[in-house]
Amino acid sequence: MSAAATIDDDPLCYGHYINGITSDPVTYYEERQNSSCTTNAPASAIPVPVISPATNKPVLYFNESTIDDVDAAVASAHDAFHGRDNDCTAWSHPSQSSRRATVLTAIASKLRQSTERLADMEVRQIGRPVKEMRFQLSRLPEWFDYYASLIRVHEDSVKPFGPGYLNVVKRVPLGVVVQIAPFNHPLLITIKKLAPAIAAGNTVVVKPSELAPASIIELAKLCSDAGLPPGVFNVVLGGREVGERLLSDDRIVKVDFTGGPKVGRSIGASAGSNLCSVTQELGGKAPMIVLPPPGSAVGAKYSDESLSAYLDPIVNGTCFGAFIASGQTCIAGTRIILHESIYDTFKRKLVEKTKVFNIGNPEDPETTIGPVITTKHLDFIQGCIDEGLQDSKHLDLLCGGKRYAGFDGDEAHLNQGNYYEPTIIAANKDTLHSGSDPEKAVAKLHNENILFQTELFGPVVLLVPFRTTQEAIDLANDSKFGLGCSVWTDDLLEAHRVVDSVHSGMVWINDHHKNGPASPWGGLKKESGIGRENGIEAYSDYTQAKSVVINTNKFTSDWFSDPNARYN
Repeated sequence: MSAAATIDDDPLCYGHYINGITSDPVTYYEERQNSSCTTNAPASAIPVPVISPATNKPVLYFNESTIDDVDAAVASAHDAFHGRDNDCTAWSHPSQSSRRATVLTAIASKLRQSTERLADMEVRQIGRPVKEMRFQLSRLPEWFDYYASLIRVHEDSVKPFGPGYLNVVKRVPLGVVVQIAPFNHPLLITIKKLAPAIAAGNTVVVKPSELAPASIIELAKLCSDAGLPPGVFNVVLGGREVGERLLSDDRIVKVDFTGGPKVGRSIGASAGSNLCSVTQELGGKAPMIVLPPPGSAVGAKYSDESLSAYLDPIVNGTCFGAFIASGQTCIAGTRIILHESIYDTFKRKLVEKTKVFNIGNPEDPETTIGPVITTKHLDFIQGCIDEGLQDSKHLDLLCGGKRYAGFDGDEAHLNQGNYYEPTIIAANKDTLHSGSDPEKAVAKLHNENILFQTELFGPVVLLVPFRTTQEAIDLANDSKFGLGCSVWTDDLLEAHRVVDSVHSGMVWINDHHKNGPASPWGGLKKESGIGRENGIEAYSDYTQAKSVVINTNKFTSDWFSDPNARYN
């Protein structure tokens, strides 16, 4: 029985994946009859439900890994990394680089064959529309192909050292690494971490979010089928206790985490006490800066037709930036910073665009807006919006601002889900600009209101006007986060001036969200993380330098007898 074939009345129950061993998932009914059949857990183990955000009903279950399971996973990864004494077939051994490239290529091939099945599983777990997930997962093989290619073209470097010496610097793997993935992009973010780690020769223990564990177990099985040796990729399931046990193990050497800054600080502290290196991708509050049409800022007049020709593509792009994944991405475009000359027209067009959104069942290919992950998070979004609107007379709610419960007929059961209406909140330009210092009034609102400063992780976007490009840059940088940003304009010279001044690790010009395996991914401010995913940068972060200094001549010095001998 495949994951895609399950129904809510008979969901599957998953267990961990350690040293290449797991069982096919069984139904929840079978698991309750024999709880040891999946994970050898004690008979008293109670399967943990994974709740669909679309219905708030269980769609599958998992058995939480025990402390012994976690220790076994780390031991499995440790043994796979080191192998037996003088074992040249260990995954980490330099002689295995070609094998690693071959296996990664095979994983990419198998992943291409499984895109639809895995996408449907992710839809069921996290409520992302199937249209989104099938496209997103169709690109994931690129990460394995990219790092396989990187292995094949990798060259050690030779550094200047001095006459008679040769200094070769090799990049060698770190060891056992722990990777902790979030709920919002389970496979994408896991693969962004996994591919460079195993390409470099490391072995891995992954802890997926307890909100979305099943697709990661399926990925581990797929990798094994493609030839990845046992122990190289292990998966443990559970929450905080499982994570804490992993981080305390002396055998791990690196932690790679994606999530919120609060948990990131805790993980960083634990990793530091264990002398582990850390990569973290944390929070975001991405601005989308919309510059005026060329010449309009200095009085040029545009017809309605020409202004629409300029703004309509930008409206489409910023809607994508703000509302894809119902805003549940770290780089969601949450603040649209608009030139005052186009502010009112853009507001109207943006609201009109939301009317074509299709809020619905995430399994329906026509759906473009799905639910947010939990009822608790939906309440958090609502609380922030209520507080932000009450806190300022300068904010107007243009649309949304409440839970969506408009389903009827065959979809009436979705009213129990965590749907939130796409929400647009705009600063009131007229009241802000009515005082003696409009720029200061806008800056104060932006700096002090919770909606501009808090990562909401939902389908909510804020609009604020600016008069000068420098004011736009200042507003964009008025955030503790510095992960993503986009700039929208036909003036590429001005765009690059903005790019050079905004404090974001990734900046798109006339686009948003775009991602690729070769493109470094990470923030410029600590609340947005440490280190980089993707590219050579991620590969390097999963290796360390090993310096080999070769004396090309016979050793002739006698330090203890020759008074003229040189130390260096």
